[in-house]
Amino acid sequence: MVTGLTNGMNMHNNHYTHLRTLGDRLRHRRRQMGWTQEQLAVQAGTNQAVIQKIENGKSLRPRKIDAIASVLEVNPAWLMFGDEKATALPDEARTLAEIWMDLPTFERERLRNEIYRLAGRSESR
Repeated sequence: MVTGLTNGMNMHNNHYTHLRTLGDRLRHRRRQMGWTQEQLAVQAGTNQAVIQKIENGKSLRPRKIDAIASVLEVNPAWLMFGDEKATALPDEARTLAEIWMDLPTFERERLRNEIYRLAGRSESR
């Protein structure tokens, strides 16, 4: 997997400074791969409308970002934020984060407090 580099070139290179948004980075990498939106969608297990919305800036937190990044052979953090240095979360952490986002706010607060307690840390919010 490419971790923020595209075809061996640093994304901070002036040639890539135009890749300021998720949509820009997705479109750029999809075109490098030689794929249409439909082809990328099939590879990532989604549909063309999802890819189109991401590229047009209508979807800023797509659920399929990990699958899309994987088939584009880039780090999800680079695709989302342009961050070259970020490392991908382990599958278990990603699954927990997805579950976390589905919980009601009061449950998140309760669990956050319990996690801090178990880890012996004070909250830094």
